[in-house]
Amino acid sequence: MAIKLKVETNEVKLKIADPDRASLKAHEGIPIYPNPYEGITEVTPSAETQTLQTNGLMLQANITINPIPSNYGLITWTGSTITVS
Repeated sequence: MAIKLKVETNEVKLKIADPDRASLKAHEGIPIYPNPYEGITEVTPSAETQTLQTNGLMLQANITINPIPSNYGLITWTGSTITVS
């Protein structure tokens, strides 16, 4: 049995050479690959919720989560109490 797969710009053809002469075709409008994610790939934690809109997209790079900045938050010292806000 011979199997032939042909990929063109907007068409995929799969042919299987056997007595049944099975074949499969996919045409334009049926995506072969998902759309790429083109948003930010570096995130620094913050007090706000951050959402990267990646649902249904293909990531082409790693997402980097930076460490919490050393100056994040306000620390106050009254001589007897430390407050972080």
